[in-house]
Amino acid sequence: MSKIHLECDAYKRVEKNLTLENFKINKEVALQAIEIVNEGKSLTAEMIKEVVNSEKV
Repeated sequence: MSKIHLECDAYKRVEKNLTLENFKINKEVALQAIEIVNEGKSLTAEMIKEVVNSEKV
């Protein structure tokens, strides 16, 4: 799988879907999430809840 970055189609698709749900992701948080995924780790529901509740990874 190729690496994800802010300008790739996969990220743009996710960002668009979040926008449709009236959810805007902070660029800093997005970069941290991309880094986690590019390292081969999975984003868990618990990680996402933590970010939403505290606005940090």
